[in-house]
Amino acid sequence: MTIASAPSPASGQAPGAGRILVATGGLIHLVHQLAVVAALPELLHRRQAPGPPPSIGVWLTGVIRNDPSALAALEAAIERWLLLLRRQLPEHFGAIRLLPEGPEGAAEPWDLLCLNNQWQQLQRQPLQLPSIRQLVVCGDGLGLYYRCARELRALLPSLLNRPIPEPGRQVHYVLSGRQPVWHRPPQPVIQPPLEGRAQLFDLLVQSQRAAAQQALEFCLTATDAQRPLWICSVPNLAHQFSDRRIPFSVLVSWQRQLQRQHGFDPTRDRLLLIDHPKAPVDGSFGRIELPWLAGPVRSAVSLEVMVRLLKERRPGAAIVVAGLTSALYGVRQLTTAEVSWLSLAPLWRHNRLYRRQPLEFVHRSLRVARMALLTGSDEPSRRGRLGAQ
Repeated sequence: MTIASAPSPASGQAPGAGRILVATGGLIHLVHQLAVVAALPELLHRRQAPGPPPSIGVWLTGVIRNDPSALAALEAAIERWLLLLRRQLPEHFGAIRLLPEGPEGAAEPWDLLCLNNQWQQLQRQPLQLPSIRQLVVCGDGLGLYYRCARELRALLPSLLNRPIPEPGRQVHYVLSGRQPVWHRPPQPVIQPPLEGRAQLFDLLVQSQRAAAQQALEFCLTATDAQRPLWICSVPNLAHQFSDRRIPFSVLVSWQRQLQRQHGFDPTRDRLLLIDHPKAPVDGSFGRIELPWLAGPVRSAVSLEVMVRLLKERRPGAAIVVAGLTSALYGVRQLTTAEVSWLSLAPLWRHNRLYRRQPLEFVHRSLRVARMALLTGSDEPSRRGRLGAQ
């Protein structure tokens, strides 16, 4: 069932009007959140007959609001996508809009808040509005649940199934995959609408196709068409190291890991470095020219979209995407490309910050372990010898 024809599971009718605020961290978060909003009309004010589309306000949160140029680029990408949603899915998204300012400035009050992180201070800000009586928690990226910015604080509450108090409000959790016992929601979760989510991602790919062309051409011309595509989604960690660069030895360790686990051949393959948009201008590792490296590539296009477009341009080619963030879960779910979770050991060896603040490293280790669990990448059977192809 696609979003365009999704009735209410409870009433069998299309959702009526509602006032929904979506607090989000970015495009892939929105793919999950908007699919949830469209497919769960039982959370809205029900009507006995089809009515106007719900009023949906999208509000960007997080550190990106401190970077005007990055914020403007993301807002432009979202606006292109929302334009397609309004045109092609008007019954659900005919009244969706991007909020330039905070949600408290809206002309009408909000009824429901859909957010990623229930413990994140900025995303909780709209809960000060008395009109919001319903809360939908969607998690990171495509629905990976986390309770707070530092997971160690969530261990005991998760083990005890203690909820985050939300007096006077109904709270629903719509999350993806298996939930590990050390980090689980305090109540049963609603499974995400996978078909509708895939449909929204297809429209996102369509909206970003033109913006991705330059990066796509580089990736395709820099690699051998007869070999697998090897992509390293470089984590945004350069600011934690001296000289604001990740040591090259970390990259060498990761290359050897790919060689050992997946068959990367440095004599025939090239590793495409996809840098975070907020990485240093000369790259997270600096400027390095070696036969087995290509990039870095900086693009505002989502990694998941880039991988989908690369699969279109090079059909049948094996693709391995390595990294340390929830984007790998999105890549696996939305493109079926192979993913590889990079080892944290090189970061520990070369980052003095972790020695001064070991809980930061434990926190990151828990996140990576949980995401690998959800993608199934902890299963040895997934480690194919792609380099032999």
